[in-house]
Amino acid sequence: MIAVLRSELYRSLTVVSSWVSLAGFAFLAAITGWFSEEFWSLLAGLGAFGIAVMVTAQHYQHRTALLLFLGRPQRLRVLAVQCVVAALLGLVLVAVSGIPVLMAGKTGWYASTLTVAPLIATYGVANATVVRRPLWLLAGYVGWLIFAEGLIGRFEEPLPFTSFLSASSGSTKGLLALLAWTAAALPVAAWSIRRDLAGD
Repeated sequence: MIAVLRSELYRSLTVVSSWVSLAGFAFLAAITGWFSEEFWSLLAGLGAFGIAVMVTAQHYQHRTALLLFLGRPQRLRVLAVQCVVAALLGLVLVAVSGIPVLMAGKTGWYASTLTVAPLIATYGVANATVVRRPLWLLAGYVGWLIFAEGLIGRFEEPLPFTSFLSASSGSTKGLLALLAWTAAALPVAAWSIRRDLAGD
C-alpha cells in the first residue's frame, strides 16, 4: 500500500498538468477569497474535484492504467490510494487558496471547507474511475452545476456541489448529504475499476 501511495504521489507531483491545474485553481480561488468566502468555497471545492478527476483520469487517458494494474493487480487498493492522493491534493489546494479567507477572519468557513475538501476529492476520484474521460466528466459537471444545481435546484437541493457548499458553511445536513453522495459513488467506482481497459 505504501509503495502504491508513493508512486501515485510521485506521479501526481511530477506531471506538469497536475501542477498547472492545482496552481490555476488555487490562484482563482484565492482571488475570489478576497471578495466572498462562499464563492471561494465553491471554487475551492470545484478545484479539489477537478484535480481529483485530472489525476485519476490521467492513467486512463495516457494508457498508464494498464501498466499500473499489471504492476499492482489489486485494483481496489489502487482506488483507495488514488482517493488518499486526491484528498491530500484537495487539502493543499484549499489550505493555500483559503489564506485570504483566513486573513479576513472567516476561520469557520476556512475550517469547514478544509474538512469537507477530501470528500469532494474522493467523489471526483470515484467519478473519474467510472467515466475515465476527464474532459467529458468536467464538461458534464459544469453543465450539471449550472442547470441541475443552479437553475433547477436553485442551489438548495442536496446535490453534490450544493451539499459541499452547505457543508462548507458548517451545515451538518450538507455534510451528511455529501457523505451520502461520496458513499454512493465509491461502490460504483469499485465495480468500474475492475472493467477491462481495452475499450478505453
